[in-house]
Amino acid sequence: MNFKRFYRFLLMGLCCLAFSPQGKAQDFTWWNSIHNWDGHTHWSRYIKLAPGFMGPNALPVPEINKGKLGSESSLQTAWETHFNPGDRTSNIYTRLYLPLATNKVGLSLELIPYERYHLNTTTRDARRVRDYDGTGSAFGDLYLGTHIQLLRNRRKLPDISVSINLKTASGNGLNAARFTDTPGYFFDLSMGKSFSIHNSVIDTIRPYTMLGLYVWQTYQIDHYQNDCFLYGFGFDIESEKFIISNALTGYSGYIGDGDRPLVYRLTLQSQFEKYPNLSVRFQEGLSDFPYTSWRFSLIFKL
Repeated sequence: MNFKRFYRFLLMGLCCLAFSPQGKAQDFTWWNSIHNWDGHTHWSRYIKLAPGFMGPNALPVPEINKGKLGSESSLQTAWETHFNPGDRTSNIYTRLYLPLATNKVGLSLELIPYERYHLNTTTRDARRVRDYDGTGSAFGDLYLGTHIQLLRNRRKLPDISVSINLKTASGNGLNAARFTDTPGYFFDLSMGKSFSIHNSVIDTIRPYTMLGLYVWQTYQIDHYQNDCFLYGFGFDIESEKFIISNALTGYSGYIGDGDRPLVYRLTLQSQFEKYPNLSVRFQEGLSDFPYTSWRFSLIFKL
């Protein structure tokens, strides 16, 4: 009799667990109800692959190359944190740069090996994600870049460089709108020129600009890919010990739904010869990038 009572309580407990919110998270009944699932369309087509509707690392605005290639091999490791009322994200960022062919060509690899996020319910439902509690971790996309110096150190002409970059689909977390799980690419032409100031604090000022194209695949039947005009401009203030960078950069997609991010970036970086350099970057999203971000970096010469 006691065994029957035990099994009865056990069965009741299992039933309660099955109909608890955790149980619903497993069978996605909650998601089907909220988004009026039609019963046959794959869930991934409900997620908008655009920076305005995803995590901060899904489709980031590329950096401006400033018209010149780096002259030394380097490894950058950074901790980033992104603030949004409905999405708290932090991650590790890494970048490896290798100059080749007497600084005429360079190779770069960028990767976010770890991202941690927490979404509130409002943001979770607005982005149509299928992560019930909105909390978890993800692995990011690998970016492979080739950089080519076209002109440098000409007296009357600016420095000019081009870059060709491949975005792989190595990232996961599409169900939480963290990464796109689709390939893409971007290429740009950047120009910049340094002007001597000759005072006790500042050595040079370097204005620069960038134009290019940014493309990624989508899950939309009517738009298989999004083609974006890539742009940016800014200036550096450089001394013997530090560089201050100001830049306004973004891209404009032709779909026109959350795909036109514009960000402002302010970066302070040291210029040590014998020690790893320190860098702090502030980034504010102005359009279709709803985050305020900080990056704290160590840059090692290899």
